[in-house]
Amino acid sequence: MSKGRTLRLFLVDGTSTGLITAELGNWSGKALVAPRTRVADLLKRPEAAKTGVYLLVGPDPDVPTRSRVYVGESDNVGDRLKTHEKTAGWDFAKLVFFVSKDENITKGHVRYLESRLISTLSPSPIVKLMNQTAPQFSLLPEAEIADMDGFLECVLTLLPVLGFDLLTSPTANLSLPTETFELKTSFVSAKAQERGDEFVVLAGSHARIEGVPSWPNGTRSLRDSLVADGRLVLADDPTLYRFAQDTGFSSPSAAASVVTARPEQGPAVWKLAGSKLSYGDWRAKQVDLADPAASTVFVAT
Repeated sequence: MSKGRTLRLFLVDGTSTGLITAELGNWSGKALVAPRTRVADLLKRPEAAKTGVYLLVGPDPDVPTRSRVYVGESDNVGDRLKTHEKTAGWDFAKLVFFVSKDENITKGHVRYLESRLISTLSPSPIVKLMNQTAPQFSLLPEAEIADMDGFLECVLTLLPVLGFDLLTSPTANLSLPTETFELKTSFVSAKAQERGDEFVVLAGSHARIEGVPSWPNGTRSLRDSLVADGRLVLADDPTLYRFAQDTGFSSPSAAASVVTARPEQGPAVWKLAGSKLSYGDWRAKQVDLADPAASTVFVAT
């Protein structure tokens, strides 16, 4: 069972869209976040002169559901960011960097962290890495590798909290037990689960290709983006797509609409697997039971 962590956020200029510092309890590191418009202010911070690892993040114009990310390291993060600001060939929107509060991180440490971050992010379907190379670096003593793996764990914990949802993927593996939900019609079927803040359609489920005229443009475009990034592929049945991997949605209605290619009320059409209980009624039951460990999986058809 996951243990709680203490997080300390400081809004440097009092706004949630400006400079932010973040620290976790009993962690030697510190994170600094800024939109690209505030890079000049970020460079004035003393932390910018330290050794660290950083990420530049921006939208991917080719696939709306994906972010473009560059991972880098430097023994002077500020100097490196100045170079990126002048020469970056793509428009990153925000950045985050991680340094040590106790000055114990060296060039070798951040090279290792850079390598591990690249290898961690590269399989993510919601990330397009902008790095031209993927350096492999493991030239650290065993004990220091263990320390940096602990540092990396804190980095990965902080990224989504700070608005960098680079690993919030359909394959997120939560420890809570889940139920399965189904959506079945005469022409398509699918299965799904609740995972964190996503409603996840499971790999192997199907989605209808031909949509009805009343199908909302928003979910139609979402379906097209899933096809573009390979999460939906052609099935054996020429009228259907198949989910090539677990795929997360912001709501059961969005998931159902992509599956059936028509407007849907997700809470009503997803059913608890093996029963006639709707997702909406199941959610209401969970509230009545006030059982925080309960989690169910739905199947769409």
